[in-house]
Formats: sequence, C-alpha cells, structure tokens
Amino acid sequence: MKKIVFVFVFVISVSAASAQILATANSPEYKNILKMSVSLFTRNTFQMGYERFFQPNTSFFLAAGLKFKDSDYEKDWGVRTEAQMRFHVYTVIKPRDSHRLYFAPYLLNEYMEIQNTYNSSSLPGSWTTDTFNAFGGGMLFGWSYSFANRINLDIYTGGGIRKTFNYVNTNRYDNNGIYDYGYSGIIPRLGIDIGFWF
Repeated sequence: MKKIVFVFVFVISVSAASAQILATANSPEYKNILKMSVSLFTRNTFQMGYERFFQPNTSFFLAAGLKFKDSDYEKDWGVRTEAQMRFHVYTVIKPRDSHRLYFAPYLLNEYMEIQNTYNSSSLPGSWTTDTFNAFGGGMLFGWSYSFANRINLDIYTGGGIRKTFNYVNTNRYDNNGIYDYGYSGIIPRLGIDIGFWF
C-alpha cells in the first residue's frame, strides 16, 4: 500500500501544469475524474477511483474499495486497491461528447477476512476465520466516453494473473472458479465505471 501511495504522489508531483484536458469541446479545462465502479457492486464491493491526466494522452488511475458481506452463514470484509497507468491511444473530442481508447497495465491487491459457519454433529454452528492476501497484475483495454460536459462512462476489459497467499481452504469447492476467493491463475477482467470530471 505504501508503494502505491508513493507512486501516486510521484505522478501528481511531476504532472505537467500546461496540459489541457477537455471532457468535451464545450467544457472547461478539467484534468481529474472521480469514478465509482458499478460492476463491483455485484461482488459486494464499493470502490471509488481517481484518474489524473498529466498529459493529454497519459493518465494515472488509483482506486480503493471496501468489500463487505454479512449473512447467516458467511461474514466477509476486505480492502481492494488498484493502480493503473493509462495510455490513451485514440482521442476524439467533439462539442458535446468525447471518446478515448486506452491501454492500461495494472497492479491489484486484495486483503480479505472471511468467516464461514458449518453445521456438524460434533460442532453445530461453528465459525472458521480465514485471512489472506491476493496480488495481481495485467493489462486492460478500455473505452472512456464523456458527455454532458462532465459525465464519464468507462468500460474496460482485459486480464492478467492473480496469486492468493495464506488462503486456508475450509470448503473444498470454494476455490474452483475464477471468481472464488482462493483462486490463483489467469483471470479475465470486465468492468464499468461512472464518474465526473473536475
């Protein structure tokens, strides 16, 4: 986490003050986008992100999210952080909207604490706790669409590799799929973010 914060501060400190970034041709000059991940709501995660343009075709994106789930048989909470360096390879700025296509290498970290309950004749209603970390990295390809002078829609796909450390498999069926907590291997990514320029 300290490395991600250091990289973020470094990128902000070397940002070019003269770079002119427009959401649309009719909008004032903006260099920042505050985003919320819509797709991660399906994974019980609330994530906010901040994108900073320091050149017209280069930006840095930093996101942090909180995962929380509390049910009768499972209690989860965790923190998710991600950093991306975005290279906008195609940009069209029109009077009412703009389109940007980008490639973005990324680094991802997830810290999770999971409590599961199971029933057996010897230990009815027992809870087990598992705490672990997952690290990943890869490449994304995205489309950033801005409209109404300040609204931004970001749709991306891609993938990379994920490695989970210190995961204790209390349920032998729990880490078979790519979206299970204990999964390690190649993983696809697909997401939608909504934000606004400032």
